[in-house]
Amino acid sequence: MKTKVSIVKCRSYDIDEVQKAVSRAFDLLGGIGAFIKKGERALIKPNMLSARLPKDGVCTHLEVIRAVVRLVRDCGAVAFIGDNPGGSMSPLAVYEGAGLKALASEEGVELKETKGVKIINGVPIAAYIFECDKIINLPKMKTHSLMGLTGAVKNMYGACAGLHKSELHKKYPGPEEFAKVLVDVFEIAKPGLVLMDGIVSMDQGGPASGRLRNTGVLIAGADSVAVDAVFAGLIGVKPLDILHTKEAYKRKLGEANLENIEVFGESIKDSLIKDFEIPGKPGLIATLGPCAKFAARFIKFGPHITGKLCKKCMICRDSCPVSAITINPKKSVIDLRKCIRCMCCHEVCPHKAVELRRNFLARGVGL
Repeated sequence: MKTKVSIVKCRSYDIDEVQKAVSRAFDLLGGIGAFIKKGERALIKPNMLSARLPKDGVCTHLEVIRAVVRLVRDCGAVAFIGDNPGGSMSPLAVYEGAGLKALASEEGVELKETKGVKIINGVPIAAYIFECDKIINLPKMKTHSLMGLTGAVKNMYGACAGLHKSELHKKYPGPEEFAKVLVDVFEIAKPGLVLMDGIVSMDQGGPASGRLRNTGVLIAGADSVAVDAVFAGLIGVKPLDILHTKEAYKRKLGEANLENIEVFGESIKDSLIKDFEIPGKPGLIATLGPCAKFAARFIKFGPHITGKLCKKCMICRDSCPVSAITINPKKSVIDLRKCIRCMCCHEVCPHKAVELRRNFLARGVGL
């Protein structure tokens, strides 16, 4: 049997429109009741990257979260919400800054904070991940400066507790090896249902400072790998060109072959997103043939702090796994000799003060 994924159009974050679209996305798969049963405890895992408001398009939109909370409650199940944002800010501070605390109060749903960690196969996982019966994964449709795309599989990296994520970036700095870490976490905290928020998406410099796109779609499925594959298909990317999708497929954790995925609702062909720009596209270096390896030595890129935007909040400094950032009244700088290009500083800055700078060759390869 083919893996089922649904695509539903949703043009705005109007509460009624979102509720109808989310319900339809799940109904096309058999209804949310096919996945969540009465009396179960369902963890809703959004992408709460940092304390950014919905208008910034960085986090899973609050109305998408609200819609899922209400559907879970309608099933007679108990919903609670949890994530482990990157950086040094506590989850509760991010929840408040992003507006999630107010939503939780309005809906009467518990917000989880990491109060304990379980080490599973060497990976530190927030203990509350193991207190639920089901996980509902709510990723945001975005690009990622290191991994190309971030979606359903990568969103579960938020199960890894706090600054442990930065330490894993330090230990596994390359995209290929980090993809394995992402899938390690995903395999431990594998969700049973996924809803990707692509009503407004982010391309170019994602996941925190990219271009916002009004793409108007929700993607749902029980298979996170398949949802990511459909996301890739919508923007004209081969799913197995995304390293963590390829790794998860290799481990048989989900379906990445679009021929084996049955799409309900809107078709991929009719929902294509044009000119969605992602980092890592083949470019100049690919045309250099035998000279490519030599030319690669001169590729330079890395994060840079824009002084006029920096608020001296210290979040980037405290989040850096290699202590490469200096913040004081006189300067805010990143020592690129120490920097491992994990891009944690870029992800966690709430003020868009950390930008990625690239020389000519770096731009040529799409970095």
